[in-house]
Parts: sequence; C-alpha cells; structure tokens
Amino acid sequence: MQFGPGFLPTFLYYFTTAGVLVALVASRGMGFSLNSGMPGRLGLMGGVVAGLLGAYFNRTTTVDVQFQGQKKFLAELETTLAAMGYQLAAQEEDLRIYERSNLSKWLSGKLYVQLEQNHATIASRAGTLRRLRKQI
Repeated sequence: MQFGPGFLPTFLYYFTTAGVLVALVASRGMGFSLNSGMPGRLGLMGGVVAGLLGAYFNRTTTVDVQFQGQKKFLAELETTLAAMGYQLAAQEEDLRIYERSNLSKWLSGKLYVQLEQNHATIASRAGTLRRLRKQI
C-alpha cells in the first residue's frame, strides 16, 4: 500500500519551490537581472540542495515490524508515539493513523500503521521513522 510521495516527487517539490524563490530573491535582493542568467544558476544550485535535503528528511518511507502479540505491540507503540507527541487520530479495520496536535500536525505529517497478523507496516516521513526505529 502506498501512503505518500517517495523520493522523486518530494525532491521535485522542494527543488522547484526553492529554485524559484532563490532566483527571485537573487534578482530582487541582489540586484541581478533575470536576463543575466545568474539568478537561474543560483536558483538551480539552491533548488538542488533544498531538493536533496527535503527528499532525505521528508519523503515517505516505510518500516516493517514483526511482533508476537498485537495488544502488547500497540501499547508499546502508542507509548513511544505519545512521547514523540503523536496521538491516535483515526482508526479503520487494520489501519491506524496518528498525528500530532495543534500547529505541529501541519509541519510533521501523519504516521500510518497497517496491522497484519504478527506484522505491522509503519509509514511516515523519513526523519520521523528514523527517530521511531531507535525507540522500538
């Protein structure tokens, strides 16, 4: 099951956004003419850096976790997620969706847990899953 954008869409989003912003700032703030080519080159470099960083931290990744008892696993997972600021936002049959509260939910994204028998797939932003993997 696909939960969100992978590396390429995330890279393209950050690349284009940062590239345009850097080019505009370079042309307006630094006094370069858009026809000179310098804002475009600076925008390209800024876009590549922002695209790589954005894709590294914010692309959607998954981690598979094996467990013995579902209730024990969920209790441990919810305790860990609560310490990270996440709480259960929605629940369907075998899918649980966690998110942070207040303003931070708009900046951190959601965390999805797909439960199967003795197995769970957790999907979220790469940075969030790196922190979670260290704790579970």
